[in-house]
Amino acid sequence: MRDTNLSDVVRALGWGVLLGGVVGFAAGLLAAPEEGRKLRRRATFRLQNLAKQVAELSNQLKKPETDSEERRHGAAVVADACERAENINRDIDALVVDLRRQESSAQ
Repeated sequence: MRDTNLSDVVRALGWGVLLGGVVGFAAGLLAAPEEGRKLRRRATFRLQNLAKQVAELSNQLKKPETDSEERRHGAAVVADACERAENINRDIDALVVDLRRQESSAQ
């Protein structure tokens, strides 16, 4: 069974709300008794409001609400791994320089 976390649930909820809003909006337009310019003006207004709401929702979903212990631990692990990788690269570069010196002095 797949483990779900809060971000998956929030993402699914966001998509559900978005899709439900679009379907509801389309159904409202089809059932509307208004005609012509008034209907187009109303549709434009609703679409603009829906776009604003979607933008706000996506911004809320993008940024984490809290800085959890797991996130801090993960960031520390990544920073440590980067530091170790840099040290390994420096050691390899030093070994290559030493090998080239030995090779040039042997010739």
